[in-house]
Amino acid sequence: MDRLRLRLRYTAYILLSFSFFSYLFYMLGGFNKEFVVSAKNAAFSSIDDTTQGGDTQTYLDIDGESIVLNCELGKAGQWPFCEIAINFTNIARGIDLSTYHSVGIDVDYFSPVDDERIRVYLRNYDPSYSSENDPISLKFNAIEYAPGAGNGLLVIPMDSFQVLSWWIAEYAIPIEKAGPEFSQIQTIEIATGSFVKPTNYTIRLNKLVFYGQWISESTLLRINMMLWISAAVVFLYFERRRLNFQLQQVVAKADFLKDANKNLYQKSMKFEELAFTDNLTGTQNRHAVDSWLSEILDFSRLNCHSFSIIYIDIDHFKRINDQFGHHCGDEVLKEFGRVLNLRARKTDVVVRWGGEEFIIFCPATNLRSAQEFAEQLRNIVEHYHWSLGTTITCSLGVAEYRIDESVDEFISRADSALYLAKEQGRNRVEISPVS
Repeated sequence: MDRLRLRLRYTAYILLSFSFFSYLFYMLGGFNKEFVVSAKNAAFSSIDDTTQGGDTQTYLDIDGESIVLNCELGKAGQWPFCEIAINFTNIARGIDLSTYHSVGIDVDYFSPVDDERIRVYLRNYDPSYSSENDPISLKFNAIEYAPGAGNGLLVIPMDSFQVLSWWIAEYAIPIEKAGPEFSQIQTIEIATGSFVKPTNYTIRLNKLVFYGQWISESTLLRINMMLWISAAVVFLYFERRRLNFQLQQVVAKADFLKDANKNLYQKSMKFEELAFTDNLTGTQNRHAVDSWLSEILDFSRLNCHSFSIIYIDIDHFKRINDQFGHHCGDEVLKEFGRVLNLRARKTDVVVRWGGEEFIIFCPATNLRSAQEFAEQLRNIVEHYHWSLGTTITCSLGVAEYRIDESVDEFISRADSALYLAKEQGRNRVEISPVS
């Protein structure tokens, strides 16, 4: 029985450690993956309406940083257009993008009409409807939007793509095949909009990247669940064999082991909560940040991801303590922490930095997006119906990480922006320039 207890304990340790560290690894983005389309894995070309009797002239320039398509749309074609076509090299049947949840597109579009749209097609091959001799038979997974110029990277969910209705009708696609598919993408096309004029157009493709996960959160949870269930099944199997000989003894000792395992689990969960959670507000604490901030900054630096922080301070908090008492002040901090946790995005980390100061760490977020998010938070706090029955505001400082600075310098710049917001009258957002 001692040997059985030892094996059970080791199994519990292993499963607890695996479950905890695998989920922590997931939360830190360890299972994230990216596919960046570049000249190393794709061939770029231009397509226009000349194959359909048009007289459009196109000029494609690949300068190493961007792909630039200049085209002079003519009047001869019924539907004049030009586009950048991206074909994947060394991939016989295309690339599987079905495990990616979003696509990031950085396109500058120069046209005579403001806010004119471009079309983006992900062309999928499926032998049930595609023919190698008919390029139009590749499914048109399409979106259409207005990128403007100089707006940077736009991240679009893959479920925003829709299959063009004319293509479904043209190839008599059955209903089960009429939805978007990304399992064998052979070509990506970035084309002029639907209602263009015979004049000059320029499409500059600066970056095209797909974001996904090697293992989704639901899959990871199922794996951990199956491990626990499998371990339980194995344990029950050997337990049943022992019950044939010493039923009463095994039952009594199994109950003891069950209680011991339950206490061990509760102590582990309590330790985790004390180590990483602020008891008053329910947010993360500085200890939790110290254990992962350097790693995630290194990850952002190596993968050229933006990383921003929002430094938040409750305005006139001392006045709240003086007027309503420290107990009410603690209740305000609790409620403020809940508001921030509810409004934070899934990838954000909310930390109580000290006193009435909070920091929201925003991975994969540039300065502009962080500023817009901070302004939303400021407005929510100002108009929130606080249980104290009074209006509460906050001041916010925003900074984006510079590659050449330390973590302390990064946080100090956000603190300086917060200080400027307070000097300018509070209840406002100030930013620290990137350079």
